[in-house]
Amino acid sequence: MDLASTLESLRRSGNDSREIEVKSAHGGYPDNLAQTMSAFANTPGGGTIILGVDEQQGFQPVGVYDPALCQQAACNTARNALQPPIVVTPEAATIDGQAVVLVFVPEAGRDAKPVRVIKSGRAYMRMYDGDYRLSEAEEQILAAQRGQPRYDDQVVPLASYADLDAAAVDAYVVKRRASSGRFAPMSDREILVRTGVLSASGEGPTLAGLLALGLYPQQFFPSLALQASLVGHGSVRALDSVYLTGPIPAIVDDCGDWIRRVTPTAIMSDVAGHVADRPAYSPIAVRELVANALIHRDLSPAAVNQPVVLRLEQGERMHIVSPGGLYGISVDGLGRAPSSLRNARLTEVLQFVEHRGQRVVERIGSGIPAAQQALAEAGAPPLEFDDRGVRFTVTLRPGPAGVVPGLTLATQEVLDAFRGQPVTIAQLAGRSGKTPAQIRYAITKLVDAHLVTGESLDGRTRWYRRA
Repeated sequence: MDLASTLESLRRSGNDSREIEVKSAHGGYPDNLAQTMSAFANTPGGGTIILGVDEQQGFQPVGVYDPALCQQAACNTARNALQPPIVVTPEAATIDGQAVVLVFVPEAGRDAKPVRVIKSGRAYMRMYDGDYRLSEAEEQILAAQRGQPRYDDQVVPLASYADLDAAAVDAYVVKRRASSGRFAPMSDREILVRTGVLSASGEGPTLAGLLALGLYPQQFFPSLALQASLVGHGSVRALDSVYLTGPIPAIVDDCGDWIRRVTPTAIMSDVAGHVADRPAYSPIAVRELVANALIHRDLSPAAVNQPVVLRLEQGERMHIVSPGGLYGISVDGLGRAPSSLRNARLTEVLQFVEHRGQRVVERIGSGIPAAQQALAEAGAPPLEFDDRGVRFTVTLRPGPAGVVPGLTLATQEVLDAFRGQPVTIAQLAGRSGKTPAQIRYAITKLVDAHLVTGESLDGRTRWYRRA
């Protein structure tokens, strides 16, 4: 760790970070270090505690009471104050002439989570700049990740063969039979049993079968769906919201239809003068990421009452949030390391399912690389990932705005000066190099074209680009 750079970064933000917690420890060992160790141990990637730095003094080094005793106390806390115990790595350092101690807290293994503070019996997770107590449901989600989850293999009570889509099942059986000679002599029903679509008795579907080939899985699991919302600025809340249901293939396609409806399509021109429509968000990337979220989400009892959430912030970014953190892989390994499947049965079945002539799963582990490539080709920024252990979020940002037909060059230049956040006329003038009068004229045209809208706050009007 570059300690000087780390402290400077904390000063700029004014707070601790998700990965770093500072404690003064000048007059003695901090009382609540077990809570922070629990939080880091339960959080993907772990974190570092810096002892001997005072946040109240602008993250200035103040020195620890005794470097050797401080390191020993940190090890004792990790071993004796947490259940299960963890192993931390303390290290003494000096900065600005002051002795400090860095305590590296590793992420606990899946089989050890949640790590609790023995004294209170509570478990914590690191979020933003602090330690937050895990809810009972979040603790259950962490516990459900011990070993290989098999929730997609469970037989759905009260569901029957009649709850599967007959046409989808027929197409699936044809593809499975063609995929291996082992299936050639089997009946359709036996293929469905052998591949985990139906229970061993052949009477009822498994959760994997229902989610992949069901008529309406939400009859049995109302929250195994996707909540999509277009969110406005300031006091403008949800501008458009849908709750998408059905089997996973239908949800993926319906989500693509909704995004095309609520987001703009720009006209892009290349150096040769050829023009083409380009959506704000790459359809390939969105499809891959939505499918990933629905397929690899947590299906444990504590998580099945939470839908996948897609939140589209007008003109700025798209968040896709799935219940349950990454399984068997870290953020750094996404798209690089071999894929670990939380829902192995569901993933296998969906490889042989098509909807509207397109497969939901092209190849295991190909989703993230395909999305990244599509974004790069569209000129959009790369994906951003945030794994919280109990939920996983992927963020997309839109590509170039492009040229809107019917606008003069001057008005287009003003439109290009919008960058997501609400702005004043003075800010637009500074960005575009135009006078306030020119900005006001352009805004009038943009409002008439339904491309820009304004909001009055504190007596001043701020303008933002509509999605």
